[in-house]
Amino acid sequence: MRTLALSLFTSIRFRIGATLLIVIVIAQLIAGLIWYQTSAQKEQESLQKTVQSLTSNVADTYNYFEALPVSYRYLILNQIREMGGTRFFISINQRKLDVGLPTQTARTAMILEQASTRLSKSVRHAQHIDVALSRRQDLKVFNSGIKLEALPAIWADYSLALGDLDLPIVVVQIQMSQSEWFYLAATLPVPFSTLSPQFIDQKQLVFLGISSLLLVFCTVWLLRLEIRPIRRLAKAATLMSGQLYVEEVQEEGSKETRAAVRAFNKMQRRIRAYIRDREMLFGAISHDLKTPLACLKLRTAMLEDDAERQKFETVLTEFDVLLEGALQCIRETDIHEEVEWINLVDTLEQCAAYYNRSKRKVQLSLPVESRFLGKPLAIKRCLYNVIDNAIKYGGSAEVGLYDDHDKVVIQVRDFGPGLETKWQEKVFEPYFRVDAKTHLGSGLGLTISRSIARSHGGDLYVQNHPQQGLIVTIQLACEL
Repeated sequence: MRTLALSLFTSIRFRIGATLLIVIVIAQLIAGLIWYQTSAQKEQESLQKTVQSLTSNVADTYNYFEALPVSYRYLILNQIREMGGTRFFISINQRKLDVGLPTQTARTAMILEQASTRLSKSVRHAQHIDVALSRRQDLKVFNSGIKLEALPAIWADYSLALGDLDLPIVVVQIQMSQSEWFYLAATLPVPFSTLSPQFIDQKQLVFLGISSLLLVFCTVWLLRLEIRPIRRLAKAATLMSGQLYVEEVQEEGSKETRAAVRAFNKMQRRIRAYIRDREMLFGAISHDLKTPLACLKLRTAMLEDDAERQKFETVLTEFDVLLEGALQCIRETDIHEEVEWINLVDTLEQCAAYYNRSKRKVQLSLPVESRFLGKPLAIKRCLYNVIDNAIKYGGSAEVGLYDDHDKVVIQVRDFGPGLETKWQEKVFEPYFRVDAKTHLGSGLGLTISRSIARSHGGDLYVQNHPQQGLIVTIQLACEL
């Protein structure tokens, strides 16, 4: 599960899709911020003009009633109600009613402050001025503070005609005398949403989400078309490590992708030609050198001088070993073997069983199972070479196997004399032996083993154990 998630997060589709999504969201937020600031400024200016016009009409209405004789004021109010009212709901109460919105915003505070300031300058003989905002369903009228819905329809429907709109109502209460409060309610022709603007509302979020997902989906779809030939290219490159002949990749996609595929196909053809030439060369070497070598051995056997015959036989034997070693190195690092799943635990147990036939020489420390995708025979040769060296130079070996994230690590420790630091890289050179006088092997075992490990995306190196002996570490990549 962890590997699948890591593969998803590191894929080019996820990276480009995530980057594009982030860029789209940031661009939308910046555009929304610019629009919000511009729109908010225009709305504020329009709101100020509306409040200015409304307060001017309220001041004129109050001044008219204030100028009337006291007995005429109630007469006028009754006539207004009988006619169906005016654009304002007006009454004269004996006390100030408690009216107001439960929450205040910056814009409502601006409206109340501006209205109070203008009314203070415009009305006459006012002892106290109170301005508040209310919703229609919360509006209280008359001395008793009854709700607007409890009044006869003819008294309020024309005065506060809102229809289906939920518009705020401005309530102005001006104290005319100790026992008289002028009460006026008027509809503010702006929605409540204007009084508490949001940077991004629900509709904008839905639009942002849909547009972002559409753009990301289209981008991922285009990327999928572009990545398809790249995947085929990667698959062909992986198969090339285990097969000599791989079907050429179809050229499709963008111009750059087609160019890469075309270059890969050309490289594949050149590699095939090189391998064929190499096989022909070593086949010719094997045939052309072994024939005269056999003749020389025959002539050497016919020499009468024993000392001379011994010298020639020694030189010819060394030459034969070198030739066989070179041909063996070519065979054992060849790439013709198919790649398949290998159970490394079974392979190491078979190897240990081979060397533990007569005496226990190999000690294993293995997990229950460890599967690896590679070339079975090549891996087996690599392990046998390393373990064989450990037993040959150290008498016995301890073998450990464990997984390290994206690679498999095999450690083989012997109990021999170890190696000086200056030889720890030199031993991987072909035909090199630390002690040339000991004719143990051809000096190609570690060379072949390292070549096999590197062909599997890993490596092989040696180091001395702190107590005794040498540790050979083989690293194999989990994917070729």
